[in-house]
Amino acid sequence: MQAVIVAGGKGTRLRPFTLQTPKPLLPLLELSFLEWMIGRCRDAGLVDILLNVGYLGEKIESHLQTGEQFGVKIRYVRETTPLDTAGSLVLAKPFFTGEPLVVFNADILTDLNLKEVMAAHEASGAIASLTLTRVEDITAFGLVEIDDDNRILAFREKPSAEEAATISTDTINAGTYVLDPSIFDAYPEGEPLSFERRVFPGLLEDGKPMNAYIHSGYWRDLGTPRSYYQGQLDLLTGALQETSFLSGAEARSPGIWVHPTATVDASAKLEAPCYVGSDCKLGASAELPAGTVVTARCWVDKRLEPGVYAPGTLAV
Repeated sequence: MQAVIVAGGKGTRLRPFTLQTPKPLLPLLELSFLEWMIGRCRDAGLVDILLNVGYLGEKIESHLQTGEQFGVKIRYVRETTPLDTAGSLVLAKPFFTGEPLVVFNADILTDLNLKEVMAAHEASGAIASLTLTRVEDITAFGLVEIDDDNRILAFREKPSAEEAATISTDTINAGTYVLDPSIFDAYPEGEPLSFERRVFPGLLEDGKPMNAYIHSGYWRDLGTPRSYYQGQLDLLTGALQETSFLSGAEARSPGIWVHPTATVDASAKLEAPCYVGSDCKLGASAELPAGTVVTARCWVDKRLEPGVYAPGTLAV
């Protein structure tokens, strides 16, 4: 199978973080989301990766290059104008090998088992498999209805609170798909195309079999500042069991993670959960309250005198 990572969006909900940095390169602790995603693909055997870029795409290409340093091959699908959620797949057709495509949104933090998803798709005989997850508040999402055999029956818009009281469906699109590449043959290149509004409903209308894989583990959309921050806390507390973001940091006590190259004075006060990154220095007067993430090369210490700080010091 081939992997396709859709990473061309502007990340407007995450501004101002995304004014200078494309959303998929924002770090979680000290590892960018895209580096983590590429590692997940490699570990699942997906080493041929098509990466859609648009907004600040040159920064993504400069950072990841050919992918050789990650043990994969990356080729870039460049959007010159926004093409919605699926338009980049039409642009990518010259790179298709005929194998199924494993498609990822570049802002979903999850412990989804990719090998299981791929195997379930092959066993289903479906033209498309969508990963779904269950949510408590269905009014915030479009819904996907399925039958007892996990076949997809319908897609529904976000319900109102009144409608939600009468609906038993609680499954939503979890942002990872396995698709037959022939799905995109009918669509012209260079025009906006939406998975949610055209591609997936169109397959149902044409009677094409669509399968659902229900994910019951960790799942988070990182698209807002609050959720982006919470995702990092989840890594520190173990709500998501994923150590690659910790970059070799050690747990000094439960929830307090310190990189081995960091220097922390014995008198510094750290409250869990918190993270101290590589080459950081925490002085005797440093205090990190719960929920603090200090990334690489920061110096945290006391204020020297009113209004005056040592160069490179974060006063607390």
